[in-house]
Amino acid sequence: MNNKHILLVEDDETLQSLIEKLLINNNYVVSKAINIDEAKKLVNLFLFDLIILDVMLPDSTGLNFYEKTIKNRVNTPVIFLSALSNVDDRVTGLELGADDYIGKPFDTRELLLKIKKNISKKLSRDVINFGNETEFDLKNEKLQYKKQVINLSSNEIKILKLLINNSDQYLTRDLLNTELGLDYLSRSGDMQISRLRLKLKKECDLKDVIRSVHGKGYKIFI
Repeated sequence: MNNKHILLVEDDETLQSLIEKLLINNNYVVSKAINIDEAKKLVNLFLFDLIILDVMLPDSTGLNFYEKTIKNRVNTPVIFLSALSNVDDRVTGLELGADDYIGKPFDTRELLLKIKKNISKKLSRDVINFGNETEFDLKNEKLQYKKQVINLSSNEIKILKLLINNSDQYLTRDLLNTELGLDYLSRSGDMQISRLRLKLKKECDLKDVIRSVHGKGYKIFI
């Protein structure tokens, strides 16, 4: 079972259901969104292996969502869905940096091949390099400094992945507490961030790689 996690953003519920069944039948894990608002919540909570993104959505365009929210995220290949006649959308999406495009209607075999190809490309980018011989393997959830494994707790791994997934913006306390299963007003998440920051400094010689801004949250610099 491949267990790769795909986000499907498509407002046509019939088409969404067909694609979802196709993906599940091919052993993918699927999260669904019918608009940008739902998609934003999901990309803040999960590190997806791939995103299938419709160009035309009810509350915005997939192109706008890609440029403002997804483009600078680490390790998230995107396949745009668009009508075959909308050549301009296809060109714009690829110019923005999207990984692939498929036109509607499409052959399911072609979609599966594109998914497999882009996830395979992603695997080569699963290791985040911090630039001082410190690496974090997202797939195997392993932090290394000078080839030596640094022990992390399960929550420290979750926090590090959350920070990487939100590296283009601030990780808010609300999202941090939600992901760690903490109470809305809990300061435990803040304390765990502090411990992780100290561990990175002491054991990996990474200073100020995680920074906080009052009223905004935490940000990782990679």
